[in-house]
Amino acid sequence: MDGEVWGEASVSFPDWKGTAQLDERMTIPWQGLGRTVGLDTDEWQLVGFSIGGGESGYDLRLVATPRDVWEKTQPGDEIEVTEFLVHDVDPLALLQQMTHMFELKMYRRGVDGRQVRVRALSDLPSELFVEENFGPQQD
Repeated sequence: MDGEVWGEASVSFPDWKGTAQLDERMTIPWQGLGRTVGLDTDEWQLVGFSIGGGESGYDLRLVATPRDVWEKTQPGDEIEVTEFLVHDVDPLALLQQMTHMFELKMYRRGVDGRQVRVRALSDLPSELFVEENFGPQQD
């Protein structure tokens, strides 16, 4: 089979790795990601999207499969898609427009799977900091 498996995010030198989840807006005037960027959602089933880029800007890509193909797929089937590069859209503005709730968590490469525990909450700028004690404490 030809093509490329669409999977986890990947960059050449990953200084940060993480996960993201999005709860899509259900209120007016949001009409859905596909319709908002001009994908014919009667013909195409949106399967995923990605935002990528770097110092020169970001781009938005959608992956979608023809509606008739989608309707024939079963759980566990591979889904063959077309990847669309969306032009004339600010991906970060669109992300904000489509989002009810969003969370992105990124870990430094050096964390190496160690558990990270939040022991204090604070604010920036630094004049708002409270005194925090880290590491083993003696009572």
